[in-house]
Amino acid sequence: YDNRGFEEFAGDWGLSIIVELEEETILFDTGAKPEILKKNLENFGIEPERIESVFISHNHWDHVGGLPFILEKNKDFDLFVSENELKEFEEKVEDRAVCVPISSTTYISGRAIALEPMETGLDNPKWEQSLLVSTLNGYVLLVGCSHPGILRIAEKAVQTVGEKLFLIVGGFHLYKMGKEEIEKISKELKNFSSFIAPCHCTGDKGVEIFKKEWKDNFIEVFSGLEIPLSEEVK
Repeated sequence: YDNRGFEEFAGDWGLSIIVELEEETILFDTGAKPEILKKNLENFGIEPERIESVFISHNHWDHVGGLPFILEKNKDFDLFVSENELKEFEEKVEDRAVCVPISSTTYISGRAIALEPMETGLDNPKWEQSLLVSTLNGYVLLVGCSHPGILRIAEKAVQTVGEKLFLIVGGFHLYKMGKEEIEKISKELKNFSSFIAPCHCTGDKGVEIFKKEWKDNFIEVFSGLEIPLSEEVK
């Protein structure tokens, strides 16, 4: 789920990423609209009942709007949320899902690590959390809107796993920033990741700056994109 769509996949302001591992399927955020999340999952051939975990980066409409569709179709999944937003989510889902609060860096499965919620400096959301996934290529960092700052999040992720990341994908929240500031962030992120895939709230200007700076290590993102990770990918 991204602002831009490809062919039959719908584009809409929001973010959602499906993570398919051998042992489980994780949905990272849910986009803004249930009908668009439904359409794009169907286009990928993914039944919502297959999703075993839903991980919410932060409680903004464009990241939790598709949750009612998952709740309607899936009666057995864990909903991972920031401990600071637990009460709000428990009221929202009632008894239709198990809410699992995240208060510190935690393994939510054998290959997925929830980074501890970080303060955003905003009134809403006050907290945001990100997800690390271990792959054969290295660690992939998934970010929602990066309200705490993409550099802060990336640095925390590298400190957590003790190595440079393979890929960072998600919203970097740079669409209100100036060109020089974005260029500085783009350059500094090279210290933390080998590949970059900015989308959603990064903004068109930001995406173009990253594309120019990262060249072959830049991945263009849109609804419908699949990023296969294996030993063959370099």
